[in-house]
Amino acid sequence: MKRVILVSLLVLGTVLNVPAADWSEISQRVGRSVVWAQVGEGGGCTAWIISQERHYLLTAAHCYPGSTGVLWVDGVLAKVVLLDSKRDLMVVEAKDIDPTKTALKLAAQNPIIGQEVMSIGYGYALERPFFRQAHVQDDRMVLPGVEGGPFISTDSPFVPGQSGGPVIDIAGNVVAIVQRGDGGTTGLGVGAETMLARVGRFFGK
Repeated sequence: MKRVILVSLLVLGTVLNVPAADWSEISQRVGRSVVWAQVGEGGGCTAWIISQERHYLLTAAHCYPGSTGVLWVDGVLAKVVLLDSKRDLMVVEAKDIDPTKTALKLAAQNPIIGQEVMSIGYGYALERPFFRQAHVQDDRMVLPGVEGGPFISTDSPFVPGQSGGPVIDIAGNVVAIVQRGDGGTTGLGVGAETMLARVGRFFGK
């Protein structure tokens, strides 16, 4: 009995001594890969580098400016390479993007319920991206009448301007993308597995 209690205390002590995720360090590192995407002369979204070598970025398809619109990323003119309106994903190319901006890595799997994540983006078109810590509340949410799912749902809402931004795990890998918000409590976006299937070929060095 004493041995069981001793082992339990040792295990508990080990668990309690595990350091919490350093989201501050992760946000600084990941933030260097995220850019403001200006759509025409009006609003905008967030985009992030997926291939440094090929100058590719990913954002949400609903950020598409239309046939007569212009899309800028970090002040650089961008060209649409792929528009996947069914999954709300858009790959763009910006050849003159800052070469020091590194590509983010896509996680191999979707996040699971209860997992701690962080979304990054230019909410409200502010000068600098801000970071919103959250937990996954559903890893396969289907919305009646809404195309594009299943979605990853978080307990922190996404706000205008964050659309297209990455959702990151504690390893700094992208597990989902910002696409929808309910205006108060929930953030929604397709997960890493959907991105891998639909636009995985565009990711690279």
